[in-house]
Amino acid sequence: MFKKMKLLIGFACLPLFGFADNHASEGGNSFFNLQVQMCTLKDGVEMKDYDALINDFFKWSKKHDVEVTFVRQLPFLTHATATNPYPYDFIEFLGTNHANSGKGWDKWMSTKDGQKLNERWQSLAQCNVKMANVMRLYADANAMSTDNDRIAVWNWCTRKPGVTWDQLSAKHQSWLANSEDAPNIAWFNVFPHMGSASASGEFAHLVIYPNVEAMMKRTAGYVDGGWRVEDDYLTSYATCNGRSASIEQVLYRPTQ
Repeated sequence: MFKKMKLLIGFACLPLFGFADNHASEGGNSFFNLQVQMCTLKDGVEMKDYDALINDFFKWSKKHDVEVTFVRQLPFLTHATATNPYPYDFIEFLGTNHANSGKGWDKWMSTKDGQKLNERWQSLAQCNVKMANVMRLYADANAMSTDNDRIAVWNWCTRKPGVTWDQLSAKHQSWLANSEDAPNIAWFNVFPHMGSASASGEFAHLVIYPNVEAMMKRTAGYVDGGWRVEDDYLTSYATCNGRSASIEQVLYRPTQ
């Protein structure tokens, strides 16, 4: 289901995905599957037509017991320019466990009502579909389960030569140990794993904020000395492409 984006979120990108909100809890690493749909509406199609399809998909997923957390992101502060425009209308993220994702696709492709929905989807939008593994580093369970309108900040990165994944993980854990007053409500690492040869890096940091004010509070922290922490990371651990921000809307949770 989806217009083309330069993998700013790479292919997926990330956080999306307050995703799997119903499984989130404070602290502790855990993985879930993230399906990414980067979409552009076809000529003459209005968003209300597409949303009608998506609402029917939610009903279909409940009927077949394959519900997912469904999140949509709209461009806000992107890397686009006049000569390099943002390529998609929107990006959608479907978060769940890996088994449920596979079961959902099997149902989608084998049931009559699933195929009818697929035909509608194809007629309404051009979507590029990708898959990613997402590690939850931190999530405020209450905020992620109740806040439906928030800001998602992406940053795609690749390890420096010689840096192991264990070393990188230890560095990330050290940040968690000193994040008591952090204004974000979640932090994920996104690892592309299918359909992502053109991804913008090995992984992405996806940080979720409740609003723009909270995002800018974090930015103020960088100016007030936090830049030293980031400089150390960019010098010794990873090369990153720079942050971009999307407006994130949670459209469906399995608990509804």
